[in-house]
Amino acid sequence: MMKKHLAILALCSVTIATALSVNAGTTNASAASQPAVQAKAGTTSLSASQTQWVAIGSPIPEGWVITRTSGNMNEITNVKGSSYGREIWVMLGSPIPEGWVISRSTGTMNLITYVNGASYGREVWVMLGSPIPAGWVITRSTGTMNLITYVNGASYGREVWVMLGSPIPEGWVVVRSTGTMNLLRYVG
Repeated sequence: MMKKHLAILALCSVTIATALSVNAGTTNASAASQPAVQAKAGTTSLSASQTQWVAIGSPIPEGWVITRTSGNMNEITNVKGSSYGREIWVMLGSPIPEGWVISRSTGTMNLITYVNGASYGREVWVMLGSPIPAGWVITRSTGTMNLITYVNGASYGREVWVMLGSPIPEGWVVVRSTGTMNLLRYVG
């Protein structure tokens, strides 16, 4: 009787070990195919990001970015449906989708950040040349960075100083100007 129980136990152990190793192989294969992305706490799960390899020169669909290049192929990643604060490293020639800004840059990559969904008054440092999404203004500038501030949701009469050349969102007017700054007022 004891030998029968040991034989059953040994068979169960082999079956479980085989199942675990097959599952681990699947998990490792899926992890290896995931793009090189980074997320902040509280953002959308990135394991759901879709990637696709396309030929260099292929059109990049709206909402997709180039995350890697290998030979004559680009890996593109779908960033549609991202939530505020998501970050992802993209190649220098990658399109920057609407609602994204360039927060850091290296010789070959840009770190882009999704800023749609921000609350009034939120500030974000972006690289010079970064797109400035709707509802954001440039409030300060250094030699390499701009500080942008989200002004949608302002109450009537609210004022904000912005750099010359800053976008002027809908409902805002220039009420005063200096050599380097404009004073905007929200009139609805």
